[in-house]
Amino acid sequence: MYDAILTKREKKPMNHYSKKSILFLILALILASCSSISGPNLPSKKILFIGNSYTDFNKGLDYHLLKFAPNSDAARISPGGYTLQNHWEDANTLEAIRSGEWDVVVLQEQSQIPVSDYKAFAEYAQKLNTEIKAAGAETILFMTWERPDSVQYGVTTQALNNNYIYLGQQLGIKVAPVGLAFANALRERPSLQLYSEDGHPTPQGTYLAAAVFYGVIFDQSPVGNNYTAKLGNDDALFLQTIAAQTLGK
Repeated sequence: MYDAILTKREKKPMNHYSKKSILFLILALILASCSSISGPNLPSKKILFIGNSYTDFNKGLDYHLLKFAPNSDAARISPGGYTLQNHWEDANTLEAIRSGEWDVVVLQEQSQIPVSDYKAFAEYAQKLNTEIKAAGAETILFMTWERPDSVQYGVTTQALNNNYIYLGQQLGIKVAPVGLAFANALRERPSLQLYSEDGHPTPQGTYLAAAVFYGVIFDQSPVGNNYTAKLGNDDALFLQTIAAQTLGK
């Protein structure tokens, strides 16, 4: 049996809002009311995240995505440092994909390879995508963000975006533009801490990534969702709004 970390469905907790946050709450409720489908009424999906520590940090993207959409199920296979080639050569990953249990499989490449070795990125994303489609699931590429220690090597937001979008078009699959959302958030709030020195996401970074995936997978704006990951209502609403703006929702 393949080894994946499965996050079960959980009910949404009831949040309490301070007077300081009341204006943001009102805005969130107004925006949320514009959507015909939200929260518990979303269609149930089974989602598998395949990646490395960028996916695994802060309890895992699967954990936070299910706080946004608690009627779904998700799991992750995310050994530290793994590339898509490592996953292709790992029987555990292939068994998980071929199990046919998933509606959506997310592929996260090592953060530098899409630029430093595009050929390998494209080759193994294509191979894994073929397996995912054969198992009846949808593939989504996880565009990561610009690392502070990699800009000197040309691994920038723009380069990552170009290569992920190009490959997504070539394979006919969606791209979750998390890296673009990070850049958009930092443009508005430069002091925001979304990642550490080596690029690993902070809790705020993981929350923003989960909000982007919520929008991509469920085709819904995350604005107004009552899950805040204990970030504070103002910060959570800001990150939800950035995710929605990045996705054009």
